[in-house]
Amino acid sequence: MEETATLRGSEDRPVERGSILFTCRDNLHLTKTAVESARQQDIPCDILIVDNASTDGTKQWLVGQHVAVISLPVQESLAACWNLGLQALFQAGRSHVLVCNTDIELRPDAYRLLLAHGGPFVSCVSVDSSDRLGTPGDREAREDLGERPHPDFSCFLIRPEVTDKVGWFNETYYPAFVEDCEMHVRMHRAGVPAVCIDVPFLHHGSATIKNASMSERNMIARGAAANREKFRREYGCLPGTPEYQDLFR
Repeated sequence: MEETATLRGSEDRPVERGSILFTCRDNLHLTKTAVESARQQDIPCDILIVDNASTDGTKQWLVGQHVAVISLPVQESLAACWNLGLQALFQAGRSHVLVCNTDIELRPDAYRLLLAHGGPFVSCVSVDSSDRLGTPGDREAREDLGERPHPDFSCFLIRPEVTDKVGWFNETYYPAFVEDCEMHVRMHRAGVPAVCIDVPFLHHGSATIKNASMSERNMIARGAAANREKFRREYGCLPGTPEYQDLFR
């Protein structure tokens, strides 16, 4: 059974305990900031980090952080890391998981607001400045946080019913990019709603790539190009094109 706890300042109203999943590949300075924002959530949350064969001291830093860690000896695809973490958490009985990249910062109420939406797959919306994050409580008085069929896969809440119905992320999209578009198409075809609501998170866009070595950047670029071509062969179009949008009609 899902654990519950008391929400601070809520007159003993019980809330479900959250689970936050990060995947990291080097970029320790980003991971530290992202994890700290996860610790500031206004509902109790456990944190699981899948370390994707980092070589910059991430593994050593994680030892004393009081978080659960899955450490991979060789680099896997982002989709494989997501699947590994989600499978561990779902098998442990968690009924929802907030999946985040490590180049992000969360609002303290992000998890709670996503959870309150109630949908099987619901994401925050990316902003590029801390000034646009707003303040805790600024969404409380709003009757509608909006809902758009364009989820952001850098920060999304997912429930087991999604993978039960659709399957897991496609691990052959290596090392990253386009696995999110492929999953979105499959969710749509399976009748699983995937939406974004007006709860912002700060996204340091492409920061992991910008801080990567030249050899790793080249590897990521080659993989991204191959992944786009793989998607085109499977679905007859490329992400971001009008033909791609037609897949959701």
